[in-house]
Amino acid sequence: MLTDLKNKFQRGMVYLFAILASLLIAPFCVIRYLNGEVANAIVDLAIVIAALSSAIYTYRRGQATQLISNITALLYSSGAVAVAHLNEPIFVFWLFPALIANFFLLSAKAALIANLLTIAAILPIALHLKTMTEAFAMIASLLMCGSMAYVFALLTHKQQLLLQGYATQDALTGLGNRRAMDEEMRLSMADFARKQTPVTLILLDLDFFKMVNDKFGHNTGDVVLVELANLLSKRIRKTDRVFRFGGEEFVVIARNTAMADALIIAEQLRVQIEVELSDPDGALTASFGCAELLPDETLEEWFIRADKAVYQAKQQGRNCVVAAD
Repeated sequence: MLTDLKNKFQRGMVYLFAILASLLIAPFCVIRYLNGEVANAIVDLAIVIAALSSAIYTYRRGQATQLISNITALLYSSGAVAVAHLNEPIFVFWLFPALIANFFLLSAKAALIANLLTIAAILPIALHLKTMTEAFAMIASLLMCGSMAYVFALLTHKQQLLLQGYATQDALTGLGNRRAMDEEMRLSMADFARKQTPVTLILLDLDFFKMVNDKFGHNTGDVVLVELANLLSKRIRKTDRVFRFGGEEFVVIARNTAMADALIIAEQLRVQIEVELSDPDGALTASFGCAELLPDETLEEWFIRADKAVYQAKQQGRNCVVAAD
């Protein structure tokens, strides 16, 4: 979700740059050409054409690729530098919006490097000013603008990471939540459709967990869930992903894994839970259901098959592993 929002924002920046170039820079092409400033007119025209081309390409693709964002930032910065060199020193003011725009189009580190290179390209103009005070004022103002934009970008990125964590992490266990699980399942389904890479869903449900909450309280139940989350995180393979679906239900997405291997993984987890997980009354167990993704199967159908396998495991006496039909 946040990735989509970020892409929409970047698309908006590409479109905005195209609109501003058409409305504010395009008229200069005509004015400068009529005034005999051919070089300036060519620079302005190149910026306008590139901005419109980027916007059209982004519209057709439906997303702003990083390449387009890089090109847009490069055009904006280099265009501002070229305009400043071809005109009076006062035209350096075109750099200020360019320095800010870079942080919206690029990563904070890439934008910082781009801005430093842009400011370095302006040094010859500053050195030709009448006094050192004027030169220092020009460079200092650009550095201050770039520094403030950099700090703002870092804070924004930090906030984005926090929001992403809230949106995709289970608050109690720190595992991925249902939203993150759905996204991972879609990615696995895409790999299966493209490369026929097998993937198996492993669902597990703690047996008689309601009795833990009823007898010892929800605080004890929460401790058990956290311990189970830690156990699963330590025991699964690096290529697997684990999520808390809700309540006492957990999901492991076993990538590049067919049913036979997934059953072995599930059985190992079942034994480890029985040996290592407990409440004040003693050992706890879990029931497992495994479902390998089938061709042309939807996300919901895939999950329902695994969920039915867990139900079958409960009916068979719990603390066992069942393969979905």
